Amino acid sequence: MWKIGRHIFDFFFPALPRCVWCGDSYQPYYGLAFCRRCLNRMPLITGPVCSRCNRPLRGEKNDPCRQCRVETLFYERGMAVAVYEGLMRELLHAAKYYYRPDLARGLGTLLAAWAENEKRLEPVDAIIPIPLHSQKLIMRGYNQAELIAGPLAATLRRPLLTGVLHRIKPTQSQSKLNRQERKVNAANAFVVTDHAAVAGKRILLVDDICTTGYTLSAAAQALLIAGAVSVRALTVAVGVLEEE
Repeated sequence: MWKIGRHIFDFFFPALPRCVWCGDSYQPYYGLAFCRRCLNRMPLITGPVCSRCNRPLRGEKNDPCRQCRVETLFYERGMAVAVYEGLMRELLHAAKYYYRPDLARGLGTLLAAWAENEKRLEPVDAIIPIPLHSQKLIMRGYNQAELIAGPLAATLRRPLLTGVLHRIKPTQSQSKLNRQERKVNAANAFVVTDHAAVAGKRILLVDDICTTGYTLSAAAQALLIAGAVSVRALTVAVGVLEEE
């Protein structure tokens, strides 16, 4: 009888979820996997921002930012939810390097909540996460970009295409390279193996971090060559250019 009573109690008074980062219980809202205290610590992006890459214009007087004025990238617009600093840097580092697939999915709920009323995503036909090279995927055990993209695709009701874009070049970690080395490292790293899946479609690329944008650009180039009409990019976080 005790077990039956317990099941009835749990049905009417389910346990509160626990924050995927700090572990505290919290009242759920908007499907987010983080408690309000952790959300308040996240450096979410506020204006002014670059109209092309969504990078905060710190120390900048012009829009677009100086990188967008001098660089030619193959995706037409970049978007991000937070700045790559503080708690967000800790979250993304843990999701990528400390076997935290639960945290990657949790970050996906942040993207999903942000995207629910985002008009810039309305034209998107399909979502493609930036793939890992097969060697790195075996070592890491999961692709954090794919896990991040899952909740977003569900919210937008767009197909999540995971077997279309492939990374054929075992690139080094971009974080260890300077700007020019990152550009060379990302060049010709991707290929589309199913052209029919992307031909004539407007694609949204999803990744965890955008710093220089070279990885996203190389992936976008491969998609455009395969027949995609346009490519936009969305990341959880974006790096801020240093003030001059």
